[in-house]
Amino acid sequence: MHTFTRESLISAGIVGISALVSVTMVLADTSSTSVTVGNSNPTVTNVSMNYGNNVTLVENTFVHATATMTVSDGNGCSSISTVQATFAFATATADMWGTTCSYDANTCYRAHSCVATTTGNSCSGGGDTTAEYDCKFEIWYPARPTDGSSPGLSASSWFLSATATDSGAGTGHATNTGQTIEVNTLNALDVTGSISYGTVSANSNTGATNQPVTHTNTGNAALDNQISGDVMCTDYPTCTGGVMQPGQQKFDLVDQTYASLASTLAATTSPATVEVVLATSTATTTPITDLSYWGIAIPVAQNTGAYTGQNTFTAVAD
Repeated sequence: MHTFTRESLISAGIVGISALVSVTMVLADTSSTSVTVGNSNPTVTNVSMNYGNNVTLVENTFVHATATMTVSDGNGCSSISTVQATFAFATATADMWGTTCSYDANTCYRAHSCVATTTGNSCSGGGDTTAEYDCKFEIWYPARPTDGSSPGLSASSWFLSATATDSGAGTGHATNTGQTIEVNTLNALDVTGSISYGTVSANSNTGATNQPVTHTNTGNAALDNQISGDVMCTDYPTCTGGVMQPGQQKFDLVDQTYASLASTLAATTSPATVEVVLATSTATTTPITDLSYWGIAIPVAQNTGAYTGQNTFTAVAD
């Protein structure tokens, strides 16, 4: 066995006298990174209908109503692509139709536009994640009433439902269940503008020649009519000369001779309720109408002349 020492190695010329230096080499490297940013579904909050006010209709046309809501999206408010809203009648909370119901003049209205606000919390882009939206409705006169005077529907309600969709097809949904918004009862009607009896001689009547009057329900509740009339005279409404009393006029829902007409026109101070039974229209294009038939008797010795007056028809709940 051979043992080598430092000295023997030096003498053999294998190890130099100078010190040995050890150098470590370190080389840089890279590692790639990746991530997929997922879509954040929008959320809808602060849903409000008509600024918290009941909807008051206008006969035979529509009124504008506005819904407001705040829409947020984690990917930025600029990613919100559409907002939709529906105002729908329901007999209970569980019956809410959301944005799935189809337009119905009695029970379902879809907003005709939903746009980002220009006066409230608008979307500024960049890191902004929220924006307020305004949705515009046209609510027509046959919309079903739910206020305290509505005929049997006061326990029901109208609900606003809003849905937001973003560019990634994500959706968010909310309702205004914290609010109570009623559609007010509207008792309203329209009648033929004039009743012209033509020329009738004194001490005679119109016989079987009646004048038809069309009664149209222009509100959202079933109706009867209160009917009354003023005197007729040649200088109405001053009436300084001869007059004819309201009771000279008669009417009926059946077209028959003057003598058989069932109702005598009451004075304006004591209107009579007539059962015309006008139901509520189911569509703005299909009005509900009824006819009444009118005749007049001219008293004996009545002065000649052109007599005018005014009859009043008032809508009352059926």
